Amino acid sequence: MKVATLWSCALLSGLLLNSTRSIAQDIPIHLGSFSAKELPSAPADTTAPAEVLCDFGQSKIEGGMDGFVVRFDRITRVHILRRTGYEWATVKVPLYHRDGQQEKLQQLKGFTYNLVGGEWKKEPLKTDAVFSRKLTANVDEYAFTLPNVREGSVIEFSYAILSNFVFNLQDWQFQQEIPVRWSEYRTTVPSFFRYKEISRSYLPFAVNETTTPFYRTSYRSKTSDGHGGYSAGASDKVYNISTQAVARRWVLKDAPAFREEPFLTTPRDYLSRVDFELERIQFPDQEPQFVVGTWEQIEKNLLKDEEFGGFLERATPLTSGAAALATLHANDLPARADAVRTLVMQAVGYDGTNTLYAEHSAKKLLELRHGTAGEVNLLLVRTLRDAGLTANPLLLSTRAHGRIQTDLPVVSQFNYVVAHVTLPDGKELLLDATEPLLPFTLLPERCLNNQGRLLSTTGRWVPLTTTQTHLVYTAADFTLDARSTISGTIRQEYAGYAAPSARSTARESEHALRKQWQSTHPDWTVERADVAGTNELGKPLVVTFTTRLAGAEEAVATMYVRPLQHLGPGASPFRHDERLFPVDLPSSRRLEYSVKLHLPTGYSATSLPTSALINLPNDGGRFLYSVSQLSPETLQITARLALNKTQYSPNEYVALRELYARALAKMAEPLVLTKQTK
Repeated sequence: MKVATLWSCALLSGLLLNSTRSIAQDIPIHLGSFSAKELPSAPADTTAPAEVLCDFGQSKIEGGMDGFVVRFDRITRVHILRRTGYEWATVKVPLYHRDGQQEKLQQLKGFTYNLVGGEWKKEPLKTDAVFSRKLTANVDEYAFTLPNVREGSVIEFSYAILSNFVFNLQDWQFQQEIPVRWSEYRTTVPSFFRYKEISRSYLPFAVNETTTPFYRTSYRSKTSDGHGGYSAGASDKVYNISTQAVARRWVLKDAPAFREEPFLTTPRDYLSRVDFELERIQFPDQEPQFVVGTWEQIEKNLLKDEEFGGFLERATPLTSGAAALATLHANDLPARADAVRTLVMQAVGYDGTNTLYAEHSAKKLLELRHGTAGEVNLLLVRTLRDAGLTANPLLLSTRAHGRIQTDLPVVSQFNYVVAHVTLPDGKELLLDATEPLLPFTLLPERCLNNQGRLLSTTGRWVPLTTTQTHLVYTAADFTLDARSTISGTIRQEYAGYAAPSARSTARESEHALRKQWQSTHPDWTVERADVAGTNELGKPLVVTFTTRLAGAEEAVATMYVRPLQHLGPGASPFRHDERLFPVDLPSSRRLEYSVKLHLPTGYSATSLPTSALINLPNDGGRFLYSVSQLSPETLQITARLALNKTQYSPNEYVALRELYARALAKMAEPLVLTKQTK
């Protein structure tokens, strides 16, 4: 469901063309016709709670009353495999409404099939059991549940949506969280309408075709009385229309269940789907009417909007404080920007809601002491300007909201705004006032999503990348006794993008970081934990643990010691053999370890792991490992694992996974220590 600006079209009266019938194809599923032979012999995925046997939809633009309407029909059949799949028996349909008009749910039907005594019994859906709720100001959700669902049930349903909003050609999602045997979507659009089509799929379409059939429809128009009203009792005028259409058909077969993976943005960026935006309408002998505008038009409209540009035009209670900061930091503009950000954060906190707009005035925000991301950061832009800095809003989409399609100028692609500052030397600052635990030079990780749109005299795209890494550095000084017990200190430093979450945890309670580390390293006994640097945002957060790792009950002649295995990340985040989707990291990553190990008296190292250096192609990453003997009683173990890029394609995944696997295997290799005989 798209929510966009409604465009009212004036139809060309008297449009009358030669008529022919369009060519139709057989549909792959018919409601009420299920038979046992259509059920697969085995599930596509034995672990799946359900599977879609067939999902078919088609959208057509047809004539209606005083204009065109979009008709969407859907038929779906699902096999419920286990109790956890019962949720698929509840279907939710969003319907759009605006200015007194609303989309209509029609022709709802459904059946549940259960195997009883060797025969499939069919139970119909009671269509009066449809419930609705308000989702947004313009969208209501209608829901219905198929009856008597149990393990092994086959459910099917069909419905139509009739919409007066021609911009809302229905989108279609081919892939689901359960396997899909067959998903098909068709659209038929007359030549008067041109939609921008955005298709995404990491799976190949079995069918992806375009035809240009002849198109025929009619629309009705009420008879005017010549005085701005309608003639009572007069018959409606009927206009027959024939032209060419563009017919599209997509089929995706045997789509696996969408699987959540580490380092994704939002599922919508990866699921196989097709979306549409109405680009223009052009009737014969008329100029085209463009519906999708340009980025420049969007910027202009936002700056005129009372809750965006209007907010930036008004003075705020922070204006005088900003002027004082301009004097205090007259010659250091980055320091001035930092001080302004601090001023805003001290006045207003972030309530966790991501928006573009400011619903409240600046005065009200300071009274409430909290606001949305849009309100906080628009206040930041205004206050930066009041401090004499060249500041403008920069629109972006958070990682959870999805990637921006730069060839589709639609404001709904954005859900967040930050401040952009241009310095006299040409350098730029990107500032956000929602996260007090971040240094002023860093945006929150949720904002690191490819690029954003700068609203200035020369609007442009700005990369949302960072040179800062996510670094966790571990330095340990251990003493080993004759029972292979390890004791000593572990100093863990969280720097760059690793620091904010660690600081947040440290501020929760005195022992929060200790508990967190202990939960991921259960074999260690932590006797003490000291935290430093909680309030020094420009420096790493440092936690020093006094620890002990128990060994054998008695002294052993030969030890196999694996200190890095007990300190390391444990498991690889890349568990699966293959991956359909890119690996998308907010920032580059580094794990570094330096361990000094003091051997017990009378023991010597008889076998040590060999050094290793593993590089990914194109400097994509590296693992380094070495063991050196500083003295007969002391070993130094060093390991560094670095992922230098933020984007890895599916083709690079195997090498990335192998790098991690080999790194963990190397870190698990034992140091062999033997007691020397006299």
